[in-house]
Amino acid sequence: MSFFRQTGITLVARFSLVVISFIFNIVLSRKLGTAGMDIIAPLQTFALIGVQIGYLGLERGAIYYIGLDKNRASTISGTLMTIGILASIIVYLALTLAVRLFPSLLGDVGLNLYLIQLISVLPLILSLFAQNLLLAHQKILEYNAIEVLVRLANLIVTVLVFAYSEPSTWIPAMVWIYVGSSFVLGILNYGFAYLSKPFRLGFDRPAFIDIFGYSWKNYYAALMAFMIVRSDILFLNTYRIGTDDAGIYSRVVYISDLFFMIPLTMGTLLFPKLMQDGASSESGLDERGRFTMLIARLSVFIVFLMWILFAIIGRWFLGIFGEGFVVGYGPMLIVLFGMIFIGAHAILKVEIFRRGLPVFIVVYTSLGIAVKLIGNWLLVPTYGMYGAAVSSLATHLIFFSMALWYCVKHYGFSFEGTFLIRREDFDVLRDKIREALNKNSR
Repeated sequence: MSFFRQTGITLVARFSLVVISFIFNIVLSRKLGTAGMDIIAPLQTFALIGVQIGYLGLERGAIYYIGLDKNRASTISGTLMTIGILASIIVYLALTLAVRLFPSLLGDVGLNLYLIQLISVLPLILSLFAQNLLLAHQKILEYNAIEVLVRLANLIVTVLVFAYSEPSTWIPAMVWIYVGSSFVLGILNYGFAYLSKPFRLGFDRPAFIDIFGYSWKNYYAALMAFMIVRSDILFLNTYRIGTDDAGIYSRVVYISDLFFMIPLTMGTLLFPKLMQDGASSESGLDERGRFTMLIARLSVFIVFLMWILFAIIGRWFLGIFGEGFVVGYGPMLIVLFGMIFIGAHAILKVEIFRRGLPVFIVVYTSLGIAVKLIGNWLLVPTYGMYGAAVSSLATHLIFFSMALWYCVKHYGFSFEGTFLIRREDFDVLRDKIREALNKNSR
């Protein structure tokens, strides 16, 4: 199956998820209001941070080494899943200890809800690993269908809870629904990954050394990139500058996730597709590198068009969640403009992964996260959501600039070839769409 066909199927699934997620977030925001979201948003952020800490970046290493030697797939898969289980237990204990030592991190969030929410870390890590195993085996339909069905079921259950239960139970119910759907997602992804290529839980030391030796740089880079926007919610929750700022800003983060969907989908599918032919044997610009630049240009162009659209409809869009969320319009535009750069960075990272993942990725992500933390520390106490948004934009620019500089210097890329759309790119898209339609009509 061609990359563009895979991308088309995945984007249809992602669009379905966007619709489901959009309806879910409207229902959630309108029922809970800014005060309720001020509790739910930090809770979900804590759980997602736990996943980012615990997954260790190993899924990229697994795809890389399965691409190099498919005979090792079962051994690598079993080791990957075993590490996921152990890591999730350690993360749960570490995050529990963290709020015991620094209770201000919780803000208005109750400790019991926090501990329940963290249970979801285990299934979410296993689900993440299993999804990437499905990608390594090119099981695109399974990769997409499982998440769509689980999220749809989650929406239905949520609507029923709001319709037939008392308001006082809504926030605890949302926490339990989140945990329950995480387990369903994890079990299904794990099961289909096993059916694709059977494996047994176990620890293979050579497999661990290989995938961890490759992945630790990706782990660090991905964790820092994830923290760029997510840490804003925690800073706003801790400083409590404005009334319900964390809850309002959570809708900004949600919309930025929508923006990031297209470059993330492209980058996620691009890596295993490029690795089907093994590691690159060339040091300069090869055909796979030219293809990476094409995908980066398309990503920049699409996200820029989306930014223009939301500059026009942004106030109305935020108002759908409730009138109290409209004040997030200014910070939203700043954050979304940064998504143009971090989206392009998501594609450039694929090229860096393919070339063996040099340690430079650790250097520039360290610089970026330092700017982020200092920016939040200086700006959030005074400017609230605007300060968080500006520091995120600055960090996105650093990530993109450093990755592009490296690709230009070492892989033969160019700024124009990576960032500026070309007329012939539309011809390529047109031809690929016609090719896909012709295949479907047979």
